[in-house]
Amino acid sequence: MSLLSVEGLSVRIGDARVLKDVSLGVEAGGILGVAGESGSGKSMTALSIMRLLPEGAEATGRIVLDGEELPAKTEREMCDLRGRAMGMVFQEPMTALNPVRTIGDQVAETVRLHTRAGRAEAEEIARETLGRVGLPPERFPLGRYPHELSGGQRQRVVIAMAIALRPKLLICDEPTTALDVTTQAQVLDLLKRLVQEDGMGMILITHDLAVVAGMADRMVVMREGAVVEAGETVTFFRTMRHPYSKALLEASTHTPARHTPARHTPARHTSARQPHRPESDSPLLDVREVVRDYRLPRRTLFERRQSLRAVDGVGFDIRPGENVGLVGESGCGKSTLARAI
Repeated sequence: MSLLSVEGLSVRIGDARVLKDVSLGVEAGGILGVAGESGSGKSMTALSIMRLLPEGAEATGRIVLDGEELPAKTEREMCDLRGRAMGMVFQEPMTALNPVRTIGDQVAETVRLHTRAGRAEAEEIARETLGRVGLPPERFPLGRYPHELSGGQRQRVVIAMAIALRPKLLICDEPTTALDVTTQAQVLDLLKRLVQEDGMGMILITHDLAVVAGMADRMVVMREGAVVEAGETVTFFRTMRHPYSKALLEASTHTPARHTPARHTPARHTSARQPHRPESDSPLLDVREVVRDYRLPRRTLFERRQSLRAVDGVGFDIRPGENVGLVGESGCGKSTLARAI
């Protein structure tokens, strides 16, 4: 028997039918990839499983988790299941985290809401769970706030909240969309490892087929609220038939055509001496030796205040007709440099 079985799931909001007879299943220890463009019904399917549909939505069909019929559950019973039996990781971590509460408090709160654990026990579980997701307390104290972490680190906190009680089912809704490719790979490896360690089932929702190609055991492609193609991952990619699935794959591996401009000047670090240019060749934006330091809080009353250098002597220019790519992993200073400019 599947860990999760969804049969004939349909959802209406007013006169709009947003889900149309969706059927899918997830095995314990297995990963189901659900792909489709924005508005295809992926997130609505996840919210239907969690029983978190918006007000006015009406759902029909069967949703069975480990032998329990979820549509028959009361809201009180569902509150007990969420977090304990199933967890969800949302797309944007800053909307899922409370900015005025520490990361330790937020993970511990999940434990205390669903168990009889006391404050000290919940804090110990939070410490252990944050360590499991790559945020060891010796480097990332429980007293840190979300704004003190990078995007990838914040997403790890959200994952820690979702797995703190080792649920049977984990739903990840576009968990890496806002992350750079390096951090994205790290988070995906983390999720795969957690599935293997805990034996839970996972639904990985994405618009990018390339993201789930190396992770999912089974694939489902959705369009306009309906499943258009499904199957075992290896077979799916070998025998893909639906034009929409093929278009998604092509978009995942798309490389834009580039032309060589008549005059191209690559971005430069300002440590190199800049050659003289005529006035007609002047840049629209000229950035030189940008430095940005953040003052760190004192750990003791008389300690000398330290600082963190987030941007260190960066320079480049942009000329008419050019577009410049600023590339680097999470926490390298890209966004800080953009805000400084």
